[in-house]
Amino acid sequence: MSGTDDFRMQPAEVTEATKQLDALASRVEQLMATEGPNLTVTAAGRDEVSARVASTLNAVHAQMVTSIGQGTTQVRATAATLRAHTDDVVAAEHDFTV
Repeated sequence: MSGTDDFRMQPAEVTEATKQLDALASRVEQLMATEGPNLTVTAAGRDEVSARVASTLNAVHAQMVTSIGQGTTQVRATAATLRAHTDDVVAAEHDFTV
């Protein structure tokens, strides 16, 4: 098992990574807002099969929107956690400055 002697953290790089994570979450949200209406299915006919297919696809779409929303929330939470820990590390380093 390796130790943590070789662990190095560059706060500026972590901060940049958190900005990129937030930007990724924003792009996904924007994509879903733009393309969401295109993913809604209208039944091709009045028959039961067409109605069922459209209903199933719309249900899958709704589940996908929910999952993607949860995913973007988690990405943003991860970025916030990284920022908070980075701030803590920087503060601790300032406390130990000689």
